[in-house]
Amino acid sequence: MSTETKKIIFEKYSLAYTVSGNSELKLLLFHGFGQDRTAFDLYHEKLLGFEIYSFDLIFHGESTGPEKKLSPNDWFTLMSMFIEKEQIKNFYVAGFSLGGKFALFLAIYFPTHISQLILIAPDGFYKSPWYLISTTWPTRLLFHYLTQNFKQFHFLMGILKYVGLIDASMNRFIQKELSTQAALERVYRSWTYFRDISFSGNLLKLFLRKSSHVHAFLGAEDPLIDVNKITPLLALGAYTVLKEKHHKIPVHPTVLAYIQSLETKPHKKE
Repeated sequence: MSTETKKIIFEKYSLAYTVSGNSELKLLLFHGFGQDRTAFDLYHEKLLGFEIYSFDLIFHGESTGPEKKLSPNDWFTLMSMFIEKEQIKNFYVAGFSLGGKFALFLAIYFPTHISQLILIAPDGFYKSPWYLISTTWPTRLLFHYLTQNFKQFHFLMGILKYVGLIDASMNRFIQKELSTQAALERVYRSWTYFRDISFSGNLLKLFLRKSSHVHAFLGAEDPLIDVNKITPLLALGAYTVLKEKHHKIPVHPTVLAYIQSLETKPHKKE
């Protein structure tokens, strides 16, 4: 499948995305932390009934932005520019992990365009203790310092692991995803600069429980996203729990089969 890379430029933001296919069915994809648009290469290969747009999130891949919080207004503008540029009327959107925030944003802010929202082990539905420590003053200052100092960060993580405050799964995540200075800086930006691209409280509950165009895929063995904290927010039957770990969920055959089913039985808007 041939692909084309494009960019949306707005002020100091440059949003890169890859396009493949030619279909009336449009599918937008948002990857997780530390990934880029190539995380969905399998979708470009397998989902031939869709025209697929796979994005690099800001500070990932080829997408760049200023050193400040990404405001909802700026993200809305970027997505509006994208929709206008590509002349898209309706689309399906899927978001994995961190990308779940951005997919949900589109579903809430562009409701007349959404055919189906697919959430894959989505982040942003509750605040973990690590997230609160990293984004709340004054511990946010320590988090910022540590992400600028690689050796000190991993020294402290070693101590926390030794005293039992970091379990094996979290340690694997740290070793895999935070193994370079660039990765540390990216997690700081992702957790602090994307703070406002999220929803909570009554708005989130109302949207997820009332919408008939949402389906979530969660992992029973996912150490990063707690199934039990997300399923109560979803309408009955609006989710599938897989016996899988976090990064294996997006490429699980069940997820691909579900999206593929939309090619022949698309979920029409009511």
